[in-house]
Amino acid sequence: MRVPLTVRIATWSARHRWPVLVLWFVATFGILAGSFAAGGISTLDVNDDPNGPKLESETAYDVLGAGEPVAPSERLVVVLSGGANAARDAVFQQAVHRLAVDLAAAKATVDGVEQPTFDSVVNPYALSPDEAVGVISPDASTVQVVGNIPGERPVVEQKLAPVPGIVDAARAALPTAEIHVISSTFINRDINQLINDELDGSLRLTVPITFLILLVAFGAIVASVIPLLLAITSLAAAYGFLGLYSQAVGAVSPNATQLIILMGLAVAVDYSLFMITRFRTERRAGRDVLAAIETSSSTAGRAVFFSGIAVVISLGGLVTLGISLFTSMAVGTMAVVLVSVIGSLTFLPATMAIVGDRVDLGRPMTWLPRLFRARGVLASIERRAARPPGSGFWARLVNVVMARPVVMTVLSALLLIAIASPVTRLRTGTTEITGLPSSIDGIAAVKLVNEKFPFGQNVRLDVVATEANRADVQAAITELQDRILAIPGVSGPPTGRMSADGTAQLLSFHLSGGRNDEANRAVVRQVRNDLRPDIFGPLASTGAQLYVAGQAAATLDIVGIYSDATPRIFAFVLGLSFLLMLIAFRSIVIPIKAILLNLLSTGAAFGVMVLVFHEGWFADQLGIVPGGVIESWVPIFIFTILFGLSMDYHLFILTRIKEARDRGLDSRAAVARGISVTSGTITSAASIMVVVFAVFVTFSFVFIQQLGLGLAVAVFIDATLIRSVLLPATMTLLGDWNWWLPGWLGWLPHITIEAESAEPEPELAGV
Repeated sequence: MRVPLTVRIATWSARHRWPVLVLWFVATFGILAGSFAAGGISTLDVNDDPNGPKLESETAYDVLGAGEPVAPSERLVVVLSGGANAARDAVFQQAVHRLAVDLAAAKATVDGVEQPTFDSVVNPYALSPDEAVGVISPDASTVQVVGNIPGERPVVEQKLAPVPGIVDAARAALPTAEIHVISSTFINRDINQLINDELDGSLRLTVPITFLILLVAFGAIVASVIPLLLAITSLAAAYGFLGLYSQAVGAVSPNATQLIILMGLAVAVDYSLFMITRFRTERRAGRDVLAAIETSSSTAGRAVFFSGIAVVISLGGLVTLGISLFTSMAVGTMAVVLVSVIGSLTFLPATMAIVGDRVDLGRPMTWLPRLFRARGVLASIERRAARPPGSGFWARLVNVVMARPVVMTVLSALLLIAIASPVTRLRTGTTEITGLPSSIDGIAAVKLVNEKFPFGQNVRLDVVATEANRADVQAAITELQDRILAIPGVSGPPTGRMSADGTAQLLSFHLSGGRNDEANRAVVRQVRNDLRPDIFGPLASTGAQLYVAGQAAATLDIVGIYSDATPRIFAFVLGLSFLLMLIAFRSIVIPIKAILLNLLSTGAAFGVMVLVFHEGWFADQLGIVPGGVIESWVPIFIFTILFGLSMDYHLFILTRIKEARDRGLDSRAAVARGISVTSGTITSAASIMVVVFAVFVTFSFVFIQQLGLGLAVAVFIDATLIRSVLLPATMTLLGDWNWWLPGWLGWLPHITIEAESAEPEPELAGV
């Protein structure tokens, strides 16, 4: 049989170890250096997506503003709050006057030319009482100084240079006042800075913990360092690729870098763990270094290759959404997975060839007992190390499960269904800007405005009618206004205006509650699905259109994008994963069962998310503010990531099961052998993933907390209840049916994952 390409690459890398090792470091860090040379990672504002699908709530404002000249500019607001009646205090007023004068006089160098920063600055004390209502709060505690900065974003960034110093001077003049700045440029900068700071903090925590878990798993320092090297180089290459992508294709989401860390550290370490574990097993079985590497790459390495393809396939489904920010997050995570797979086929074989048996150097578990003269402990460690693979706790657990397959299947399935049951109460929505952390100065300013000014918390229902200069359309607008005001939860009087050319009209109503409230979504649906066809349906043939917008409508539109895409993404991921496993194992039962098990763990993860984020279970202990919605894109992202990662474990286990079965063990013994031999490795791999994902629960961004918790719970359930109980129980029940392939599928190609090994396959006691 022809040796698979992946095995040929791995063995070639092992034979040319030093050139491959050098080229790996040059390539991965070279991509990162090239990214820096090209300008680094270019990110968009957190809510900006110029290439996303056009929503009705956006089209409404485009129609209203059609034909109006819109000069590029940025609005900047300085919010000053000094307590009750501070706005009437002479010292406070003098400081505000000084701030307004300094802002109006501010100048900055733009491309070598000095220019004024603002083309207008509004001093709240220079306005009439009626005009000042919008910039002086009703309790006279807070004022706003509003300025306009003309220019595109690169120009605005340069013009903002003197602003921080001017604001700091105001803070010095009013040391007891609360002073914040609202600027999209500053907010975006601060979000990126906070993301980078939290990523640095997460790495400082996860890398040492990951090293300790690897040290426990391998018992050797050298073996524990190798996975971290693959992780670091993979992250470097993925960061570099994302930077080049952002410069060549378009700016990316600021969250993409978080997801690279989230996936990269977990996947790279997992793949290394599988490969190194198999390499050490083959060396203990008596194979020389190159033969051990060849067998490792043709068993664990092939499983890594197929599981990596499964992850990439899953993430590829996200690209079908057509949302550029979402695509950039998928591209970043796909890049780090692909680099990790390539590293598993090149860097790891080369490194294992270099270190050989020195992979076992640095065994603290033997130093410490000698240091403390604990000879009994040392003897226990040596006995444990001498045990054959597949013995110990996991073998006993597998025997217990397989002895009672019906009971274990029913109990574990019922438990998972119970954990997943809260998913029926899952509510998705969008995180408002006020849902971002107040440590960002601009977010604190927005929250202060919402608190002090009555219009700050208003949720609007906006409707825009075209052909509004016609009498019949005006009659329809009047009828629409009356019927909207009759809807519970809608209040008036409505405000509005005509477009510049007089052909479009805006009516704006007030809604109670927030943008994510189901009642407000129901109002939007009623206007769109009932009132619009009734009132504007007869006018559609004459060109009159009605668009429904506002915060609740925008949330409904965004949620609709993901809910509408969910069936397509599920079909894409499940379909391709089914085909991958069907071809890999030549069984129709294996992929169907794998899909069902993965759906169970995904459902359980969603159920836990509902309990924590909606209903507040353990929210205080986790530092989570409950009661909000799940970010609209998080469930899809969790599903795609988890499905790929679950295939990682599933393929690794099934590879060992099929390997044992092909060497003569019956189905029951092969299942026991494969699961017991791999369970220790999978436990270590899952522990690392759970730690990496759980650290993200400590982040300041709610959607990252949701992603981290959902993935941590799902991986924990998948590696424990699914792989250690439900999988062996169901495979025992099915027996040889696990490997059934209908005759009409006999034409499928023979693509083997496993290869021959010198490792014996004794039947486990009690099987």
